[in-house]
Amino acid sequence: MVNLICGSKGSGKTTRIIEKANADVKTAKGDSIFVTDTERYMYDVDRNVKLIDVTEYPVVKGEDALLAFVCGIAASRSDLTNLYIDGASRIAGTGPDKMQKFYGELGRIADKFAISVTVTVSADAEELPDFLLKYKII
Repeated sequence: MVNLICGSKGSGKTTRIIEKANADVKTAKGDSIFVTDTERYMYDVDRNVKLIDVTEYPVVKGEDALLAFVCGIAASRSDLTNLYIDGASRIAGTGPDKMQKFYGELGRIADKFAISVTVTVSADAEELPDFLLKYKII
């Protein structure tokens, strides 16, 4: 399942995804991983949630590289139940409207491995492209 946290820049998306990760980890039956492009939140994210700063991995540039990174996480963590991606568009270096392939594959990975994925999207819900409307907006 893929969930989206939408809003314009500065609307509190990062705060909301951190709060969700911190709340979810209390009842999670497996691993929780938080992917972002900064170490700034390392003290905000619960210590039971693995924080990964993708800037430590310089090859994670673009939509395909981010998707491969997510696949690597899923492959290495058979007990992964929750994945949070703060700023997928920013990490991929493109707008959410150009990430149809990424979200399609992300949805397939989430369903296949029973991972709850939450992603922040820098756009208001009414501005989302049609292909994102099938995901739950929280």
